[in-house]
Amino acid sequence: MRLRPGRRSANGLALVLALVVALVLAACGGTGPRPVVLGEDTCDFCRMEVSDARFAAEAITRTGRVHVFDSVDCLAGYARGAEPGSLAALWVTDAEHPGTFVAVEQAGFLTGSTLRGPMGEVVAFASPAAARAAQSRLGGAVADWTAVLADSSAHATGTTGGR
Repeated sequence: MRLRPGRRSANGLALVLALVVALVLAACGGTGPRPVVLGEDTCDFCRMEVSDARFAAEAITRTGRVHVFDSVDCLAGYARGAEPGSLAALWVTDAEHPGTFVAVEQAGFLTGSTLRGPMGEVVAFASPAAARAAQSRLGGAVADWTAVLADSSAHATGTTGGR
């Protein structure tokens, strides 16, 4: 059997290149949310066990650390106290589709509705349009993330643990 020159080195180079790409991607860390483990994960703000998938939220730091929260209110309290520039991404669960995360910039929120999270009154939806549609059933006021952060009554106290 005769080997063609260069074939072995091309395969080796491809393998090395694939390993380098995999390592670089792993080192960068993602800014996407990870699945929340109900009954095991603990809120990094209020320290309660995360028990309802409709209200879970996450913050991901610039270093890739994931912080889990049991409500939008706890996420907002944590974000208010975070060092400027330390957070890479903030995610909330679409209350109508538990387990589905939405970036806070795209989400719509209801405050003061009949549906309330475990630590307050802010509930997230997939979009502002989805929040407006839910408002007709649940009442309350539609808000965006900026308004949620500005609402000082939304779970203003608590501990933030190690950021």
